[in-house]
Formats: sequence, C-alpha cells, structure tokens
Amino acid sequence: MNSVTKDYLAEIIFKKASENIDQYRESKQQQFDNEPYPGATDEEVLDFIITIPYFDVKLKDFLLGNLADNTIIISQSWENEFIKNTKLWAESFEWLHGNDYFLSEAHTSGINKNKHFLTLPY
Repeated sequence: MNSVTKDYLAEIIFKKASENIDQYRESKQQQFDNEPYPGATDEEVLDFIITIPYFDVKLKDFLLGNLADNTIIISQSWENEFIKNTKLWAESFEWLHGNDYFLSEAHTSGINKNKHFLTLPY
C-alpha cells in the first residue's frame, strides 16, 4: 500500500493526456500563437478529469481538490487500474475527437454500460 496525493495522480493524467494532445487540440481547433505548447495545459487536464467516464464522482472530486483529503492509500492493483483507465480515455475517440454530442450524458453512459467506475480506495 502506498500513500499518494492528488498531484501524483494528476501527473499520471498529464503524462497520458500529453501523449496525444496535438490530436485533441486539432479536433478542438486550438492553436497556440507562437510555438506549440508542450504537454497538456492545466485547462486540458481539468477537461480530461471532468469528462473521463471511468472515474466516479468522488474520485473526480479528489482529483479536483474538492475533498478535505489530500492523500489516499492505494494498492498497486488500484494504481494499475487508474493508469489503465486513464490510458483508455486518453486514446479514445470521444476524448480525442469528441464534441458536445459525443460527451453527452447519454453517450458516456453508453460507454459505461456493464463497466464499474474506479472509486476512491476507501
């Protein structure tokens, strides 16, 4: 068991989202005036956390800093599941090319049919 912070988990999200961030930006028609911004911005990480359908509301609240807890105790299997779900969303059509239609509640609930949400480990 390891004690981790929301920042540690957000760093995992940042790394996975940054792998295909140019593709995400193209679909959103976001461009940076000077040089391309390396990696996901804070706003893009926030959007990722809000839209990921694989995490339950309490886990999202933890990641967003909306809970009093600053750390959680996780197992290696929980961390592996977190990384797997983050990677799934980072590589999904819905994240990379989605628009409001694809990210609608009806659509994301269809993604989650017969799947369990990753929850806080307590």
